[in-house]
Amino acid sequence: MRKPAFLLLLMLLPGGCMTIGGGASTLMVKTDPEGALLAIDGVGECETPCSVRLDGPKQARIAKAGFVSKTYVLSPGKNEVTIPLELAAASDDVDATALPDLD
Repeated sequence: MRKPAFLLLLMLLPGGCMTIGGGASTLMVKTDPEGALLAIDGVGECETPCSVRLDGPKQARIAKAGFVSKTYVLSPGKNEVTIPLELAAASDDVDATALPDLD
């Protein structure tokens, strides 16, 4: 049996959803700011905002360049969660003279 071409295309396109476990509920995970990488129980990875299907509480690891990485427990039953990210402290190891000019 042939699958319609649009179904095949949908299977090949990258999505913003990651499924973990059997999936009892879908949770939209957002970060402030957006664009952080989210990994749940060390499995898979998506860029926020993204939706995940949860079958129970899961430990999420959130990381974004320039911000402090954090762990967060995601629980099913909510529709959406926004996780605030904290700017990383400036480091004396950064050589400002080596940075490119922004014109």
